[in-house]
Amino acid sequence: MELPSKINNNEKSLQQGISPSGNGGLISNSKLTALVVDSDRICQILEKAILESQGVETQVVGSGRDALDLLASGATFNLIIIAMVLPIMNGVETTRQIRAMGIRSKMLGVTACSYEREKQAFLDAGVDEFIEKPLTPQKLASIMREMRNA
Repeated sequence: MELPSKINNNEKSLQQGISPSGNGGLISNSKLTALVVDSDRICQILEKAILESQGVETQVVGSGRDALDLLASGATFNLIIIAMVLPIMNGVETTRQIRAMGIRSKMLGVTACSYEREKQAFLDAGVDEFIEKPLTPQKLASIMREMRNA
């Protein structure tokens, strides 16, 4: 499968490692920040490309444990997009632990399955919204608009 060049460029930056924003984890009023928590490499690349195309500074991690470690280190994000299926601890448990840390970032739960019980488990754990994969610019448009106007 051939990925568009913008996505290939994002893959290159992912391979080089995601560097901290350089602002000590502080949220800039002029720039939205997002954390993508997804173990699927293609989803990581696509979600990062979609967010960056909308001007969102984005970091990517591949597990719930990595997300918790990053957040515990003081990194902050306006938006956290978290997949249901993750290694070690699933998205629901990761969401519970993020909320238990007192983090109030907007959280989107994403999964390839649309089972009502998964959606409810995510909502009960503390996500603000639930979106079915694949994540698309259209699915994110209203959320991003709302966040920019807040």
